Amino acid sequence: MVAILILYSPQTSFMKQTLRKKKWLTTAIGLAFSLPWVQAQQVSFSSVAANTRQTHTVQANKASYTLQEVLNRLETTQKVRFMYDPELIQHKYIAKSGSDIKKGRLEAELKVLLAPLNLGVKKAAENYFVIQQLATPVTTAAPASTTDAKQITVKGKVTAKEDNSPLPGVTVLVKGTTNGTATTTDGNYSLVVAENNATLVFSFVGYKTQEVAINNRTQVNVALEVDASSLEEVQIVAYGEQKKESVVGAISTVKVKEITTPTRNLQNALAGKVAGVIAVQRSGEPGYDDAQFWIRGVSTFGGGANPLILVDGVERPISNIEPEEIETFSILKDAAATAVYGIRGANGVILVTTRRGTKEKPSISLKVERGIVGATMLPDLVDGPTYLELYNEAQLATNPNFVTPYTPEYIEKTRSGEDPYLYPNVNWMDMMMKDWSNNQRANLNITGGGDVAKYFVSATYYDEDGIWKGDNLNTYNTNIKLKRYNFRANTDINLNKDTELSLGIGGILVTSNYPGRSAADIWGNNGGIMMNTPIGYAPFYPDPTNPNKIIYGGVNGIGNPYQHLTGAGFTTEWRNNIQSDLTLRHDLSRFVKGLKLMGKFAFDGYNYHNIQRVRGSNDDSGDRWALNGRDANGNLILTKFYDGVDDLPYNRNSGGNRRIYTQANINYDRTFGNHTIAGLVLYNQQDYQVGDAANAINALPFRLQGLVSRVSYGFKERYFAEFNAGYNGSENFAKGHRYGFFPAYALGWIVSEEPFFKNNINLVDFLKFRGSFGYKGNDQLGQSNGSVRRFAYITTVGTGNGGYTFGDANQNGFNGRGEDQWGANLTWEREREINVGIEARFLRGFYLQADVFKRHRTGIFLQRNALPAIMGLQNNPWGNLGEFENQGIDATLEYRKKIGQVDVTLRGNYTFARNNLLNNDEPDWAYTYQNRKGKRLNQPFGLIADGLFQDQEDINASPTHTFGPVRPGDLKYKDINGDGVVNAFDEVAIGNPSTPEIVYGFGTTLNYKGFDLSAFFQGTGNMDFMLSGNGWFPFVQGGLRGNLNENALDRWTPENPSQDVLFPRLSFGPNTNNYRSSTWWQRDASYLRLKTTELGYTIPKVITQRLKINTLRIYVSGFNLFTWSKFDYWDPELGNGNGSAYPIQRNFNAGINLNL
Repeated sequence: MVAILILYSPQTSFMKQTLRKKKWLTTAIGLAFSLPWVQAQQVSFSSVAANTRQTHTVQANKASYTLQEVLNRLETTQKVRFMYDPELIQHKYIAKSGSDIKKGRLEAELKVLLAPLNLGVKKAAENYFVIQQLATPVTTAAPASTTDAKQITVKGKVTAKEDNSPLPGVTVLVKGTTNGTATTTDGNYSLVVAENNATLVFSFVGYKTQEVAINNRTQVNVALEVDASSLEEVQIVAYGEQKKESVVGAISTVKVKEITTPTRNLQNALAGKVAGVIAVQRSGEPGYDDAQFWIRGVSTFGGGANPLILVDGVERPISNIEPEEIETFSILKDAAATAVYGIRGANGVILVTTRRGTKEKPSISLKVERGIVGATMLPDLVDGPTYLELYNEAQLATNPNFVTPYTPEYIEKTRSGEDPYLYPNVNWMDMMMKDWSNNQRANLNITGGGDVAKYFVSATYYDEDGIWKGDNLNTYNTNIKLKRYNFRANTDINLNKDTELSLGIGGILVTSNYPGRSAADIWGNNGGIMMNTPIGYAPFYPDPTNPNKIIYGGVNGIGNPYQHLTGAGFTTEWRNNIQSDLTLRHDLSRFVKGLKLMGKFAFDGYNYHNIQRVRGSNDDSGDRWALNGRDANGNLILTKFYDGVDDLPYNRNSGGNRRIYTQANINYDRTFGNHTIAGLVLYNQQDYQVGDAANAINALPFRLQGLVSRVSYGFKERYFAEFNAGYNGSENFAKGHRYGFFPAYALGWIVSEEPFFKNNINLVDFLKFRGSFGYKGNDQLGQSNGSVRRFAYITTVGTGNGGYTFGDANQNGFNGRGEDQWGANLTWEREREINVGIEARFLRGFYLQADVFKRHRTGIFLQRNALPAIMGLQNNPWGNLGEFENQGIDATLEYRKKIGQVDVTLRGNYTFARNNLLNNDEPDWAYTYQNRKGKRLNQPFGLIADGLFQDQEDINASPTHTFGPVRPGDLKYKDINGDGVVNAFDEVAIGNPSTPEIVYGFGTTLNYKGFDLSAFFQGTGNMDFMLSGNGWFPFVQGGLRGNLNENALDRWTPENPSQDVLFPRLSFGPNTNNYRSSTWWQRDASYLRLKTTELGYTIPKVITQRLKINTLRIYVSGFNLFTWSKFDYWDPELGNGNGSAYPIQRNFNAGINLNL
């Protein structure tokens, strides 16, 4: 009921528009909440009000208006707005003769008009009024007493401290009992109390709760003080928080409930849930399934492009955080929001705050769920007989004189399965993968507190299995098994009236088991599923010397995937992350109003340890045997052709890191009349050290240091200006280049607060424009192998072969070594960003936030490419040469409405980010259209396919193809430069990058009489990838290598010379013409996915209260349920050319959530 009153009142939006009018705002909110709040406290009221209401609930007739009609007319004629619960005014009527109300006497005359309906009206702000039901105070009977205590009647009046106005609907309770009442419209109350030394508790939404001892009095008057913190909607910003309406930076916030999904990894729930995030998941393997995500797209091609992630102000990962621990989740996107992070803010910032305790009695929440996990989509591979038929066809197409190796009789025996050892027909995925595995989760939260201390404690256990099948003959487990234990305890202690000490401790412990071979080895690589055919050999044979053992089959040169999975051994990992932070806050307002101090110290430690019991390496997972037929007695004739490692070697490694972070800051926030001034000065530093460094450079601590400043100004809470700046230093650069200054400027204007707007536009409740301009930095410099390089200003010397030759011996010894990596005057990447945004609430239910941005980054660290070889350099120098541009739009649209008895919420997010490469120091190509400069980042290059050659005449009439001999049925390409030859100079930019430019999501939540249903869809656009590799290109490896997708049946043949096929003619061995990067193999990987859905039911309170339970909810949920895409060969989100990756997971869960 509480949520309905505020959420679906037609005038909800006025609350956030008039925060400055605190006394009216709090009164309005309090009136709306008062009745349900009293009911929640189980205070007994008489039915007098109900009877009165029934007396005046009459049938409509020609002489009356509905109350809804009267209020609508008044809103139009007198330019006012009313806030009310729609159910409160249903079936109520006003006589036409008494419905005319004069301007200037609206409140007084409306009170008289509504009184017979047991309704009242209260002016909440200029032109805003609240309609509420009047509460009739009736004292509850005091409990029977076996003592001689005398019952007394206590009366009094409750007023607002700021203006002494009466407060109706205030809850008055005898502490420790359910004996209570509520104040009338004039603020009066009367209550029978059993003890003359009892304590009364006065509570009212929007005001601070107050406890007053009776002390033998019969008259107790109370003045409640506004609780401003409960009224102002605040937004988490860098190093603090601000009123949401005054925020001028681009910040997106996602509700914790929306990222609470059945998946283990929080990162995998972000795509489409929050505007500004581009995210893709490339693997579903438990423990290695982190989604890659970027804020507003990939913003650099040099070093690190990942955003800065801060949990409670400290740099920490979020993949293993439990949603139940999270209080707020915000994305900082533009320069105004992130400039204070200086050289760490260029890629955007994610701010996560964990839950804190509240001033209330202890509350316990328990959530338990169990589910099943399976693959979303898997590649469909051909069976053995089909493979053999296509194998014959490919051999004959390549060499017409080839003698077919596989006769119809052989193929039929393979199909019949009469001897699976001699005529194998292996479905490797069925052999090695289960349809479903299990997961389970349990979470326990305890929160509460009092005047001195508040606490929040959370503990979670999570358990998930992989989808690999094991071998029952093994004495060890080769399936994936992941267990995670989360713990968090946050405590806030008031040392005195002005000083608060906060302590946060968190722990994440992960134990996992994996097969001896990686998922990449089992799926692809040399010896994986995609490398092996269904007809080459049986996965295993019975051991002729021991009926309780097996021996593994194979062919020479490649491994056996089943052996990789079950026979290579296992790896066990332990990963432990301990987090701690201590924060001291001191309020100096008694000396300088609005001045506060804060200091923070954090220490995090991470360590890992793994034990590897793994045989061999690469394709070596132990002995392998070849089958040479059966002997006269029918026994298998087996020959060991590979002698592997028999035992399971023991290897172990361990390591870790630790992070120390310190911060001290001064905050000032003060309002002088129409002027609001706020400021921040902050110092921070960080020391991060790797404990298992492999070299002296990595053993040195990673250190950062910075000064932060922010100045904000607001006028009439309508016009806003802000200046942010970060002055940061990194040890990554040479002296004189280690510190940089990164300023940002922002303006905001709440147009809806202008008189010309408020008096003329009724459809828009709130409208704000904002814009920002500023600079950010990135100190994570990349190097040729893709990793982040340290101390790039230090020249390294090559120690291997190469260098300059001196003397007669032609040796490059002393003074002949070449400089390996070198550069001069190196510094951070620097980004300039412009952002323009709009926020609006309109049509009484819609909320819109949209931003347009453009980012220009310079100083990207890369190795020079344009230097000619004639300069004689062994290695080209490195420098801040790269240039990059990123632009786009992100938006959020929400709608909330109560339709009848159904609460409806609709929401959608859209992000578009295009990345353009402006300079990578490449030399100009012979044809400018082949330059990467000016193209989208990582946009693929290839040939433009022009169909298939139909016959020899078609080949003769076409440009000469130089990649190899062509035949009818081969791919034909366009001659881009018109020179009559198709070669590498005809390759152009084609299609889209493999990282999506568009990510969107939309969903709904419905609530009806205890039932709730939610569904969320997530999709991508402008995302392509190239089909390639084993398992897709038929017989490209020759011999008995390479599996085959069943789509290869859709091919060109002389009998079916169609252009509308997936594959050109089949061939045997490498086909240098057909299997090239081209539009023929490029596929649109855009998709729409039913990402999450949940159906729940909350047990009625009449039942749960008997069980001493506050709330009890049961639910079923799903994750990654259905996918719609033009590409349906395997999950398009993998972005993989042949589907050879651990599949993305689909989850089905059922759970229960109870609160005590």
